[in-house]
This record gives sequence, structure tokens and C-alpha cells, in this order.
Amino acid sequence: MKRLILLLLLVTTNHLYAQQHTLPRWFTQAFNKQSLDKKYLLRTYHKLTFLEADFNGDGVKDVVAMILEKKSQKIGLLLIHGSTNKVTVFGAGVKVGKPGFDDSDDLKWIDGWEVYKEKVAYETKFDNGDIIGSIKRRLINKAISIWENQDGAPLAGGLITWNGKKYIWIHQGE
Repeated sequence: MKRLILLLLLVTTNHLYAQQHTLPRWFTQAFNKQSLDKKYLLRTYHKLTFLEADFNGDGVKDVVAMILEKKSQKIGLLLIHGSTNKVTVFGAGVKVGKPGFDDSDDLKWIDGWEVYKEKVAYETKFDNGDIIGSIKRRLINKAISIWENQDGAPLAGGLITWNGKKYIWIHQGE
């Protein structure tokens, strides 16, 4: 009996683990149908292969996955809206952030990422590269939180969030 329970536990745990690392079928179908596989390679080297949430507030789950732009070898994120299959790329050759400061087109610096579910975020404000404070930002949807670690703790990064019209970057940390 103990062996049966142990076997069931192992099978169940393995199945749950596999689900966390398998992209939804609709996402891979949309990715291939739009020939995105010709330009991008899906990356699976982070603990989380993808994030799933309603990022644009339309009531349907969207999926964002890490990608590598094949030609430039730049890392980024590729988001597909679940209701429309519309694609948005952040990084991988497409600039993310505010022009002139944190407008990186290569997100190779990402050490971690997750769905940000809070309704409030604090955006770090700068003047000539110096931090001058932060402002409170109200979020209307879930966001994609990405960050870089230093000495094992998040140092800087930001949120990618839908403001009702487009995706915007909210810088956080240094």
C-alpha cells in the first residue's frame, strides 16, 4: 500500500511539474502559424518557461515566453494575446523602456521573472542617472515583472504592463 501511494505521489508530482513547463497548445500553434519560429527560438533555460495571465484585461489569458532572436542572438519576451493571437515582442531586437535611458533591446540581463498581481507599483525616477525618488503608479492589469539580481537579491528591473492602449515600462530599483 505504501508503494502504491508513493507511486501515485510521484506520478502526480511529475505531471504537475510537466504542466508548468509545457507551453499551452494554442500558443505554440499561433507561434508556428505566424512563422515566428523562423525568426525566434523559444528559450527554456529559466525555471519558468512561460507566464500565463490576462495581461491586457480582456478576460482571456495571454502567454509570454522567453525567446532568442536567431539573427542577432538577442534575448527577449514574446507575448501572444489569447483572444486575438496578436504578438508583442519586448527585447530580442525591439527596445523596451524609456528612450535614452533603459531602452534595452536585449534582455540577456534577466535573472528572474513572474506575474505581478498587485494594483500598485512604484516607479523609480532619475535625473541625469541619479535616483531622485519614486512615484506611485496604479496598475489596471497584471504585469510582467523582470529583474536582475546582485548578490542573490533583485537589484533592478521593471514591469511591463498594459495601460489600456499599449504596453509600457515601469522602471524599478537602481
